[in-house]
Amino acid sequence: MRFCVFFLLFLLPLLASCAERKVYIVYFGEHSGQKALHEIEDYHHSYLLSVKASEEEARDSLLYSYKHSINGFAAVLSPHEATKLSEMDEVVSVFPSQRKKHTLHTTRSWEFVGLEKGLGGEQLKKQKKTRNLLEKARYGDQIIVGMVDNGVWPESKSFSDEGMGPIPKSWKGICQTGVAFNSSHCNR
Repeated sequence: MRFCVFFLLFLLPLLASCAERKVYIVYFGEHSGQKALHEIEDYHHSYLLSVKASEEEARDSLLYSYKHSINGFAAVLSPHEATKLSEMDEVVSVFPSQRKKHTLHTTRSWEFVGLEKGLGGEQLKKQKKTRNLLEKARYGDQIIVGMVDNGVWPESKSFSDEGMGPIPKSWKGICQTGVAFNSSHCNR
């Protein structure tokens, strides 16, 4: 019986601390200087290490490092850890991640692309006499509406120069080097 009481007393604080943990976004503002992507992630990890008990716990809590447009990371934190991070000099803000429902922010898109009958310019109205644009587009079947551009990855197979002939003599380009990207990464 004593063991059960001791076990419950030990387990309750642990369960309470797990229940209050949630995903927070830690924002540093703009990137300072030119750092390689792995250096940015190490930088983010160092902040987590300052509020976590171990390196393993810090690595496990990091969900995502924002390394391109903004400087920050998403991590599973307790409210106390989030507060400690928010008090650090280089941290701009720390806020809980929230799931938001995305809503349409345009009011005339359908009209603009001519997908509603009777709407659009004179030329579009003439086209609609023969066949409605929406019908021509098979009501959007097999159409890509958006595209996500997550940057260039030079190691991708799409950049391989295997099987290509020599560089044309008329080509006047250069191999542009950058952070963690030297001329040996360029194809021919």
